[in-house]
Parts: sequence; structure tokens; C-alpha cells
Amino acid sequence: MSFFFYQNWHRERARLHHGYCSHCKDGSGTQLHDSGRNGRWHGPIDKRSVAASMLMSFGYADSACCPIRKP
Repeated sequence: MSFFFYQNWHRERARLHHGYCSHCKDGSGTQLHDSGRNGRWHGPIDKRSVAASMLMSFGYADSACCPIRKP
């Protein structure tokens, strides 16, 4: 099982996702085209604990697991 997280620079927010999550789609997200100006996907990461540590390393107050698939 793979994990990905999305880092949004403008909102200072990050979300941890399962690769199969409909919001993640193995790190391609929900948009057809991504300008890369708002943030970026990180992953795949094999271990949830490693992904969670990386997620928290940004220091954003708004860092959490995806509320849909709850990795």
C-alpha cells in the first residue's frame, strides 16, 4: 500500500492520503492539469509512519489525514 501527501504552500496545509483515494489518485490529484504554483504531491511512500513524519515536518497547523479514506 502506498501513501502520498499533498503540500499546499498558499494555505499552509498538508493532507496524507492512501494512493487509491479519489482525492489522490496515486499522486496525480483531482485536477487534469496542475500548474505547480499552489503545492505539490509527495510520494509514493511505503510506510504510513514515514509519510506521517514527513507530513508533520512542514510544521503546518493544518496537517491531517484525508477525511475521506483516513489513512
